Amino acid sequence: MTRSRTCCVTGHFTKVRSQVVHIEGERLVPLMVCCTAGTTVYGAWDPIEKVADICERHKIWLHVDAAWGGGLLLSPEYRYKLAGIERANSVTWNPHKLMGALLQCSACLFRQDGLLFQCNQMSADYLFMQDKPYDVSYDTGDKAIQCGRHNDVFKLWLMWKSKGMEGYRQQVNRLMDLAGYFTQRIRETEGYELVIDPPEFLNICFWYVPSSLRKLDPVEKKG
Repeated sequence: MTRSRTCCVTGHFTKVRSQVVHIEGERLVPLMVCCTAGTTVYGAWDPIEKVADICERHKIWLHVDAAWGGGLLLSPEYRYKLAGIERANSVTWNPHKLMGALLQCSACLFRQDGLLFQCNQMSADYLFMQDKPYDVSYDTGDKAIQCGRHNDVFKLWLMWKSKGMEGYRQQVNRLMDLAGYFTQRIRETEGYELVIDPPEFLNICFWYVPSSLRKLDPVEKKG
C-alpha cells in the first residue's frame, strides 16, 4: 500500500512567491532563496526549476544546497533530480558525501566568474605574486576568506582520474539500486512502515510498529 507523505519534508514551496511579494511590499529586498537537493534527514528535493522561475522574475539570488545530492549529476539516469541547478547563482557540493572522498572535501561554486575575487581579494603582492609562469587566475588564495587552506581538491582529482565518469556513474547507480532494494524489503516486512513512500533518495526512513499498535489508524498510532 502506498501512503501519502506524513510530514513536510521539502518546506513550503507554495509560499515562496507570496513571501517574496510580501517582502517587496514592505520595501525590503529579498536576499536569497535556498533550495535543498537532498535534505539531511529525509533525502527530499526542492523543485529547483520552479524556484528558479520565481528568483529570475524577481531578480533574487538562488542558492542550491547540493552538499548531499550533488553527486547524482554524475549519473545520467538520476541527474534529472537536479534539473534547474544550472540556473542557480551558487551551489554547494560535498564530494566527501555521496562520492566517498576523504574528509574534508567541499566546494562552493559560483556562476559569475570573478565574483569571489572581487569580494575577498586583499591585493597583497607579497602573498600572491603576479609574475608567475602560469595563469594566476587559477590561484585560489585571493578568492577565499581564509587566504590559506588545505588543497582539498587534489584528492578529488585523483579519485576522478582513477574511477572516471563511468566509474562514478556505476557507484551512484549501485547506491540508488541498494536503496530501492532496501525500500522493497521494508514494504514486504510485517511491522515496518516507510515514513515517505517512495523515498526520494538514499535516506530510507521507516518506523517499526509493535504488534499491539498495528490495527490502529495512523492518527491513533501517533498518539
